[in-house]
Amino acid sequence: MDDRKRIARLIRDHIARERISREQFAFRTRLGRSTVDKLLVGLFSDKTLAIVESHTGLRLRAPDDAQDRPADAAPAAVPGTAPRPPEGPSIAVLPFTNMTGDPRQDFVADGITEDITTDLSRLRWLFVIARNSTFTYKGRAVDVRQVARELGVRYVLEGSVRTAAGRIRVTGQLADAGTGKHIWAERYDRELHDIFAVQDEITRNVVAAIEPHLYAEEGVRAAARPPGNLDAWGLTVRAIGLINRVGRRQNEEAQALLRRAIGIEPGYARAHALLSWAVWWAALCYWWPDTQEGYRAAARHAEDAVALDPAEPWARMTLGLCLSTARQHERALAELRATLDLNPCFALGRTAFGWALLRAGHFDAALAETGKAIRMSPTDSFAGIYTAIHGLALLGARRFGEALPFLRASVASFAEYSGHYNTLISCCGHLGLPEEARAFIEARNRVGPPLRVGVLRRNLAGFAHCDVFIAGLAKAGVPE
Repeated sequence: MDDRKRIARLIRDHIARERISREQFAFRTRLGRSTVDKLLVGLFSDKTLAIVESHTGLRLRAPDDAQDRPADAAPAAVPGTAPRPPEGPSIAVLPFTNMTGDPRQDFVADGITEDITTDLSRLRWLFVIARNSTFTYKGRAVDVRQVARELGVRYVLEGSVRTAAGRIRVTGQLADAGTGKHIWAERYDRELHDIFAVQDEITRNVVAAIEPHLYAEEGVRAAARPPGNLDAWGLTVRAIGLINRVGRRQNEEAQALLRRAIGIEPGYARAHALLSWAVWWAALCYWWPDTQEGYRAAARHAEDAVALDPAEPWARMTLGLCLSTARQHERALAELRATLDLNPCFALGRTAFGWALLRAGHFDAALAETGKAIRMSPTDSFAGIYTAIHGLALLGARRFGEALPFLRASVASFAEYSGHYNTLISCCGHLGLPEEARAFIEARNRVGPPLRVGVLRRNLAGFAHCDVFIAGLAKAGVPE
């Protein structure tokens, strides 16, 4: 068989085996969709194969080619390479399996996974991988040792959920990811309305198994103020899944579900908080009729959530982002610091904090925070936000060569958002890459209004990275 056909077949088989789309494969490998399309018909460079190998574990090139390659040719700077484990205890909570046989009941298992992850994330001594990264394993049979290598963690929690006739059975097991040995396992049979008590018990037992002495000192805070109505909880859980898929239709569906949840239980802070984020995201993506009014609406929903529960991190994060957008830098930073005090392993919140630091001119601190966020969510970038803001911080610090792969990855993961292109075009301008810049200008203008330097200068006025951003656009040939 021709070697190019063999390689294309191996990649197609990998996509089929992993049950992912071409778009998901493009995101995981940090390659553009057009590059993936070429791969699948046997058109590629040796560098592209090296990138695919580093992200998939496939061996595509001949052994001699791979061994003879100089060390500096490895794609070490490409986002998504395997992270190093942190020094202290670390854990990934894999999506609990829905054992009912009814996909419509997935939300129960997803909700339990979400809430246990949130509870564990509040412990300052425990490093917890973000939900978006762990959910890339949903529906897949995995070896916990492989998960540990890919996510860089010491422990893996997995489990299952079955509901029937008003009762729920939840199993959980904690494994030492280095050896694969189970160090704790338990089964819970309860009435369905006791679901929050089961979540609390699992969390307490997991933490006790990991670090008994620290557990005794720190304790575990359960999810703040769970709703009294399971319908409100179920609607909110469904909305979280839609929000994390980041598309316009999913965002609109999530907002509708959250408004229904609030109608059922007006005092449920998490529903108000997630609605604030969904509205903010819609404004960011220009899906809101009036962008500025969208940001104001997001701030109002966030303030409602904070009034109901000051410890709600999604609300504090969204409020901080709204304050940052309004150029109220000190207030924004205070709000976002509070977000991370409440939930130190909130990857999206840490990215938001880094973004606000960047806008306020604290470039080194911004890079530290956005780098931590990528480490917390190594296999999912939340529509390129993690890589985009880290790349933006690098651009603000004038480290253009380091910024480029992160900015390329952000565009590959959410090509429908024009903002990612803007930063990448500026970076290409600074690096003297006119052909790449022109290609991205054309692609960007297909998803938004024509790019103009004057518009971006007004939009970025009052932010510390404005001058370097605008200078790059001018160098890239963007018209005034």
